[in-house]
Formats: sequence, C-alpha cells, structure tokens
Amino acid sequence: MITIKLEHCTGCGACLEVCPDGALYLVDDQAIVDKALCRECEACVAACPTGAIVVTEQMEEPTPATARVPAIRPAPKAIRIKTEPSPAHLRTSVLPVVGTALIWTAREIVPRLAVYFLDSMDRRAVQRRARGIAQHTSGAESQTGRGGGGRRHRRRRGN
Repeated sequence: MITIKLEHCTGCGACLEVCPDGALYLVDDQAIVDKALCRECEACVAACPTGAIVVTEQMEEPTPATARVPAIRPAPKAIRIKTEPSPAHLRTSVLPVVGTALIWTAREIVPRLAVYFLDSMDRRAVQRRARGIAQHTSGAESQTGRGGGGRRHRRRRGN
C-alpha cells in the first residue's frame, strides 16, 4: 500500500506527473493517494525527490461489500510547470515559402502560359479564316453584303 509521509511532502507535484492512473492529488500543497484508483505500480515512489512516498504493508480486514463507502476525490489542484518556449509555428515557417512560390509562378509561368494560349487562339482564328476564304473563293456560297459574312447552310448527308 502506498503511504505519504505528510511531514516530508513538499507539494512539488513530481508524483502527480508520473502516476499512470491519476491516483495522486495535491490538496493544500500536500500529496494525497486515492486508494481506489491506485494500482501500486510504485512509479510515484521512485519520482518523489524527498522520499515522502513509501510502500507499507498493511493487513486489511475483510469488510462486507455493502459497508464500502465510495472514495470522494478532492478537487485537483493546478500545477504550474515551466516549459521552454515552443519553436516557431508551422504557419510562420511555411507561409513565406508558399508566398514566394506563388509570386514566382505569377511572374514566370503565368505570362508564358498566357502567350501560349493566345498564340494557340490566334492560330485557330487564322485557320478558320483560311477555311472560310477557301469556301468563298470556290463559288459554293455567295456573300450577302452584310459585313462580308456568308450564310450558313446545312450540308445534307448521303446526297
């Protein structure tokens, strides 16, 4: 059974951090063991810097199950632990790189793509005009005089 010598306990909270079951609490800067939760793993015994937590053997008297009173847990006390500041957040280190990549893309790739697509559209327009001129010069259709555009006729299949 885990016992705490209150006269030696300084309330440092080292035992609270290592207890895997959460069976230790600090009340008025003194550690308290919740015997209902404690599995007696003795991790707190090794972690206590003052040796206030000890293992004792106690002869337990059998008690009837109906006489057992549920353990009341004291409210846990917050422990302040000083930690080192965390490294720069991921956003502060990644966003400048992403922004630089976007700016480079806008300056280098987008203008080249625009030129490529505009040239492609110009070639298609020239090809359409060449096909249109070839049809008009063959005498198949006549112009209407409305700005140089000819009428569209639907071609019949099979005839």
